[in-house]
Amino acid sequence: MGHALEAIDISKSYASSGGDVTIIKKLRFHADRNEFVSFVGPSGCGKSTLFNIITGLLAPDEGSIIVENQETTGQTSSKIGYVLQKDLLFPWRTVRDNVILGLEIRGVSKRDARERAKAMLHIYRMDGYEDKFPSQLSGGMRQRVALMRTMITDPQIILMDESYKALDYPLKIALESELLDVVRKEKKTVIFITHDIEEAVTLSDRVYVMKARPGEIINEIKIDLETDSPFIPERRMSPRFNDYYEMIWRNIGISPVLV
Repeated sequence: MGHALEAIDISKSYASSGGDVTIIKKLRFHADRNEFVSFVGPSGCGKSTLFNIITGLLAPDEGSIIVENQETTGQTSSKIGYVLQKDLLFPWRTVRDNVILGLEIRGVSKRDARERAKAMLHIYRMDGYEDKFPSQLSGGMRQRVALMRTMITDPQIILMDESYKALDYPLKIALESELLDVVRKEKKTVIFITHDIEEAVTLSDRVYVMKARPGEIINEIKIDLETDSPFIPERRMSPRFNDYYEMIWRNIGISPVLV
């Protein structure tokens, strides 16, 4: 049946005053259906460039992106949704109207879109906030609305680019637990880009480790914390957690505090 998403020999360079600079080189990887896959590496390894190529916002110099057995290189796909580090909510739209934005763009009637939003607001425990504006929400609530805006269009593959980086630690842990629970129940594929080794180990089924420019994959690590719990503190109590953390850290070959 093939993979949910596959990248084949993706390379990208940019012109500079000193000549072309290779950002990523011959990246080959995949994400299967219902799988949580993370990319981790130091700044300059090309994770965000890779993200933009997967979404179709940027065309690679070489290589192909395959989504559900169809090539989508340089094109957007309705099967992919993405959540950025910044929530990018429209300040003049209510929570409900921010959530249904993607449905409106696709031509879904406002009545049907609002019905779907009502169900989603309940799932994400945001009942009662439908008519609030982004300025009236906490950072965690805003990020939750951004995730709902992605999920309501029912993408099979969700791309997340350091989506919880700006949040304080307790809130980050709570939202990660919520994310893991929701994507498992809805059987989504997640591709997660992060600098945070702990985050990658805790959330992922597999982790791709990248080195700095030119960005290349140097290892693929299958994660098995021996628990099905989506509760992040419980997952981090796994006896195998520190082994995976150290393995990735040693692969990257720099201080465990990534910048």
